[in-house]
Amino acid sequence: MIAAVTTPDVLGNKFFAVAAPREAPAPEPVPGPERVPGSGPERPKLPNWAIGALVAVGVGAGLWIYTSGQQSPSASGGTPVAGIPTVTVETTRFENVLRIGGTVGAMDYAVIRAPRMEGGRDRGRGSSMTIQTMAEGGTIVEPGTVVAEFESRATQDSLDTYASTLAQTKATVAARKAEMQIATETLRQDFRTTKAEADKAALDLQTAEVRSLIQAEIFRLLAEEGEASSIQLEREVELQEDADAAESRSLDITVEQDVKRMARTESDLEKMKVRTPVGGLVVVDTMFTRGTFQQASPGDQVYAGALFMRVVDLSSMAVFAQLNQADTQLVELGTPVSVRLDAYPDVVFEGRIRSIGAMATSSGSGGGRRGPPGSSGSRGEWIKKVPVEVEILTEDERIKPDLSASADVLIESRPDALVVPRAAVAQIGERPVVWVQGDAGFEAREVRLGSIGNTKVVVESGLETGEVIAAQALAEEDTQLARL
Repeated sequence: MIAAVTTPDVLGNKFFAVAAPREAPAPEPVPGPERVPGSGPERPKLPNWAIGALVAVGVGAGLWIYTSGQQSPSASGGTPVAGIPTVTVETTRFENVLRIGGTVGAMDYAVIRAPRMEGGRDRGRGSSMTIQTMAEGGTIVEPGTVVAEFESRATQDSLDTYASTLAQTKATVAARKAEMQIATETLRQDFRTTKAEADKAALDLQTAEVRSLIQAEIFRLLAEEGEASSIQLEREVELQEDADAAESRSLDITVEQDVKRMARTESDLEKMKVRTPVGGLVVVDTMFTRGTFQQASPGDQVYAGALFMRVVDLSSMAVFAQLNQADTQLVELGTPVSVRLDAYPDVVFEGRIRSIGAMATSSGSGGGRRGPPGSSGSRGEWIKKVPVEVEILTEDERIKPDLSASADVLIESRPDALVVPRAAVAQIGERPVVWVQGDAGFEAREVRLGSIGNTKVVVESGLETGEVIAAQALAEEDTQLARL
């Protein structure tokens, strides 16, 4: 027979001990002395570091138990995981929209610059001019209106000086031409007189037969002298006439120079009053003046050719944007466009593609990051953009120049299509897959896709209206369409 006896340990805990078999029954136990509380040995106290270690071990074990109890979703199904967003598959309108951003500007506008002087004041030397009066920004002006006037006192003084010089030059030229005419006419008279005397000597020579030899010789000498003198004077008259013509042309050139200088000064004086060729809104540009960047104002000095104002026709506004070179094949001239202004995001304006650039341009500056090894230039230089002009067909006073805007180009539209979020579709291998919620959890299902938009995808087959799918791909290793 085997008996089990319980005995307390030093800490007061009980444990079981097995005794050896006996042949005779054990005698009745004799009551012993009872243990009085507080009279036995005290339990040892644990140090604080041991207690902290035990707590840390307990927390770690709890986390391990909780983590091991969770089930990861897989393509084969399982229990649904709490917190996974879902969407219901529905049939709705699908629109594939290409959005491009740009800045609002006027298609018809005039750039107002400081005039370049043709007279002696400028001649390309970069002299400055002072703005005397100018139209206020934001005002509406008509074509031909004076929008700016520059200080013109010096130009007016120059014009008066040139007018006086021109009158003096003309008087001098007239007097000189009169003197040349008198001298030439005197020379012609001498020639005529000499010619007459030579003719008379020739006639007298014909009477030499009836005269003495001495008289006949005198007539012969006079005839020869008169002929030679007349020939010489005739040549002198021709030379004098040529000289008079050359000097007269030189004098005329002097007069023409003074006339043109005066005409240039008159033109400069007229340019001091700057008129706009088009009507519209006055926009005062920012320029560097008085040591800082600020809008031009009366009293500022500007250099010739400096831009200080624009006049924009608000009836012909457009969005000037840049389109990625890969999307140019999707856009055609005349395509309808919905225009939105960042200042008024809830308002939609009608528009259309007016022009598409014939050449691509770099989207960045030379100061950007360098491209990949083996490429030339920075990343901004090899990412190409094509300029696009979107005409705004709606006339609205809220459409102002230099506002940031976006244009949505409708690429494709389907009235009834089965549409799911693009992030819910994953490409596993060559199969597009979505996760459909069932009684046992989410189950991966292959689908056939149609059109793919920026955020939505058309499902041609594989899903039914009303089914619930995960709003994002659940596979651990996949290629989401939203990441492409």
